[in-house]
Amino acid sequence: MKTLSIAAAAIAATLLCDFAQANNLSSVYVYSVDSTQGGTETLSPWASSTSRNHGGARMHITTEEIGYGNNAQARLLGFNLREIQTQPLCNVRGYARPCNGRGTIVGYRRTWDASGRDGGNFDYMVIPNGVGGVRRVNLQVK
Repeated sequence: MKTLSIAAAAIAATLLCDFAQANNLSSVYVYSVDSTQGGTETLSPWASSTSRNHGGARMHITTEEIGYGNNAQARLLGFNLREIQTQPLCNVRGYARPCNGRGTIVGYRRTWDASGRDGGNFDYMVIPNGVGGVRRVNLQVK
């Protein structure tokens, strides 16, 4: 019985540690831009602009946030964008990947609809659930 209690405590501590690591909003960045004109462009987390010219009838901008936040907002040229998809991300071998129904959620991938626009300054912000100030990222969409 004592061994079972120790094992249960170890499992609980591991779960709490995983939750605590994902709890604080640690980063936000633009994951990709997909448009009729420029196709799909996957960006590095440190990108300040796209390398391709984007725009056209369809343009989606996908962001990632690691940790937990709320009230995510995206704007292109000051216009609010509508969130069209939210996908939870899990820790898969040390990388944030789509959960596919399994794992501990460590963040979210959000897709924003910027269809009909031709690029400009993209601004994304999230308010952390825990400590710290608002996290934001800016990207110049060409």
